[in-house]
Amino acid sequence: MPQESIVAVVEDDEDIRTNVCSYLERSGFVAWGAESAEDFYVRLLRDRADLVVVDIGLPREDGLSLVSRLASQAVPTVLMTARADLDSRIAGLEAGALQYFVKPVDMQELVAGIRSQLRNRGPRAATAVSESLAPWRLDRALARLVAPNQQAVDLTSRELELLGCLMAEPGTLVSKQSLTEAVGAEDAEDGFHRIESQLSRLRRKTLTATDMALPVRAVFGKGLVFVP
Repeated sequence: MPQESIVAVVEDDEDIRTNVCSYLERSGFVAWGAESAEDFYVRLLRDRADLVVVDIGLPREDGLSLVSRLASQAVPTVLMTARADLDSRIAGLEAGALQYFVKPVDMQELVAGIRSQLRNRGPRAATAVSESLAPWRLDRALARLVAPNQQAVDLTSRELELLGCLMAEPGTLVSKQSLTEAVGAEDAEDGFHRIESQLSRLRRKTLTATDMALPVRAVFGKGLVFVP
């Protein structure tokens, strides 16, 4: 296993997250942590992760949902959770986790499991998959969004306006205030609620038309990010 392999730890307990990251670094990895799925998405915009260690009991978006998203993008994950029952183990593995560790986790066993998975997949497998995809493209002239698989979804003028704002700087957090100003809403909170409803409809349209999920991530209390 190359020493530059990077492991992300998504765990809402700060002490556990810090201890796991410290042990991984002492074991030859580069490690970084996130306290929620939303924080992980934002951090992933600037830092690579070759494998992700995930706790099931995360705030807001739970660990199983995060594992499922990552598995769909061929990003290897292992679960680290206090849930020891068989149903939880089965749910975790079916969501896409490669291994399931029950807290309190033996750190040597966790490291051995991570090394095994990285040897099997190669530390840059997820990066290679990501880089092989074409980018999402906004065709303003035809008012449509073109997915990496070249399928397109037709957009209303408001959807085009919203995506234009989000895709102007892919990977950059667009604040709630900036979004509401961009769509001409006078009240920030009411305007953002309308944007969220509009985005929910656009997610369904995009999935139906392109068979791909719209890569817009909500950062709780802050705004939205179009993840390139």
